[in-house]
Amino acid sequence: MTSPVDSAARVLATLVAVTGCIDDPSITDELEMAESAVTVPACASGTWCVEATPAGAVTLHDVWAADANNVFAVGDAGTIVRRSNGEWLAMASGTTASLRDVHGTSASDVWAVGQAGAVLHYNGSAWSAVSVGAANFECVYAASATQVFLCGGSSVWRSTNGTSFTATGMTGSLFAIAGVSANEVYVTGENSYVRKWNGSTWSTVNPGAGTSTYFAITTIGAGDVWVSDYTPSKETMHLVNTKWGAKGTSSAIFQGMSKGNGSDLFGAGGAKVGRFNGTSWTMTTPFGTAASLWSVTGTTGHMWTVGANGLVGHFQY
Repeated sequence: MTSPVDSAARVLATLVAVTGCIDDPSITDELEMAESAVTVPACASGTWCVEATPAGAVTLHDVWAADANNVFAVGDAGTIVRRSNGEWLAMASGTTASLRDVHGTSASDVWAVGQAGAVLHYNGSAWSAVSVGAANFECVYAASATQVFLCGGSSVWRSTNGTSFTATGMTGSLFAIAGVSANEVYVTGENSYVRKWNGSTWSTVNPGAGTSTYFAITTIGAGDVWVSDYTPSKETMHLVNTKWGAKGTSSAIFQGMSKGNGSDLFGAGGAKVGRFNGTSWTMTTPFGTAASLWSVTGTTGHMWTVGANGLVGHFQY
């Protein structure tokens, strides 16, 4: 069986053959993307479809949509792919580290983080490395161009200028983050409960699912937060108006959640995709029972999910 790293190496070798040398500074990021573009057809309305990308068979760990025409996905072996106006493009990341999370404020202000201290910033033209530390970073949330939060291990790093970061130590192992603004940010993970930043201090929040471990977190608005866990009948917990409530998902464990259109909320994990309509969850396996999904993101009219073997799924309203 071919490993994700071997597959990524083949993609890299293809780029080298096309461009001559991907490390040549005279070769622009846009040229590299154009040489490896994959045009995708539109999905039928109301259904999930698979979109081919230049990611090969690597595991894609996270996806984030700036808007309907600009979607970024990151994964193993430094893989970054971008969906731009109906095409998926391979981007030069400058690293071979496993990238775990991506988030930004616009298509020209995007952050990606990963193992071995990998912190990258995209300015609309190229990705560049940002020196933060040697930690294994698992999550990133950009509240603004200058207010950026990272997490990994038992620490959260915060920047107020988009350049330098200060770490705050916590307990547990943090790997999920979401926020409403620079004054309302939430992180969670293994044995950590949920930690909330209010603009000046961090506090511990217990959603009440009978566990201190949560896999995914997303914010819908101020004081409106969802987390996922593995407790039967409490696989998702919803905070609204300062009160947490349980929403069972028929034993699905979500690794990612994101708002959809209207009152819709989507979750993805294992082979399952869940859709919450404001009242209850509906579960499907649109990519087969062997799929392994890690993230989901949404923007007006569209949802994307990513996972193992380079899987990218698209849902169009």
